[in-house]
Amino acid sequence: MRGLWVKDLLLLQKQLKTLLMFMLIAAFNAYTIKSVPVVFIMMAFFFVTTTSSTIFYDQENHGFLYLFTLPIRKKDYVIQKQLLVLVSALVATLLSVGLILLLMPFVPELQTSAQDLLYNALYSFFYGCFYGAIITPLYLRYGTEKARVFIFAIMGILAMGIILLQKTGVLDNLESSDFIATVAAFNPLQITSLILALSIAMLGVSTIVSRRFIEKSVAF
Repeated sequence: MRGLWVKDLLLLQKQLKTLLMFMLIAAFNAYTIKSVPVVFIMMAFFFVTTTSSTIFYDQENHGFLYLFTLPIRKKDYVIQKQLLVLVSALVATLLSVGLILLLMPFVPELQTSAQDLLYNALYSFFYGCFYGAIITPLYLRYGTEKARVFIFAIMGILAMGIILLQKTGVLDNLESSDFIATVAAFNPLQITSLILALSIAMLGVSTIVSRRFIEKSVAF
C-alpha cells in the first residue's frame, strides 16, 4: 500500500498549483460573501474532488490492467482510496480553519466563536467524507465522465427532496422531533464523536461497495 500512497502523492504534487488556486478562490469568496460555512464547504469539495480524480489517472490507458499485475490487491487499492478521501477531508478542514483565522482581522463578519468554528469544521469534514464516499465507487464503476453526471443527478434529486420536505412540512416536523432535540443538546465532545463515527461508517460502506465495483470493472 505504501507504493499506492507514493503514486498518489506524486500525482497530487503536480496539481499543487490547482489546489493553491482553489484556496485563493475560497479566500476570495470568504472576503466577498463573508460566510464561514461557504469557505469550509468549498475547500472540502475542491480537495476531495482533486484527490478522488487520482482514480481517473489510474484508469487512463488501461492503467488498471497494468496496476494489478503488480503485487497490489484490489482490496488494498480501495482501502487506500478511502483513506485518501479521509485525509483530504481532514486537510481541507484544517486549512479552512487556518484561512478563517487569517482573514478574521480583515473581515469582521467572519468573527465567530471557537465552538461555532469547531462545528463548522466538523460539518465540513463530514461533508467531505460523504461526498468522497459517494464519488469513489461511482468513479470505479462508471469512470469520471459518467460519475460526474450521476453526482449532479444525485445532488439535484437531494435538492428537490429537501424542497419537497420543506414545502410539505415534513422537514419542520423532523426539526421539532425528540431525536433532533436530543442531538442538539449534545456537548462538543459528543458532537465530535458522532460526526467521526458517521464519517467512518460511511467510508466503510463505500469501501464494501467500491470493492464490488472494482471487481466488475477490472477483468482480473
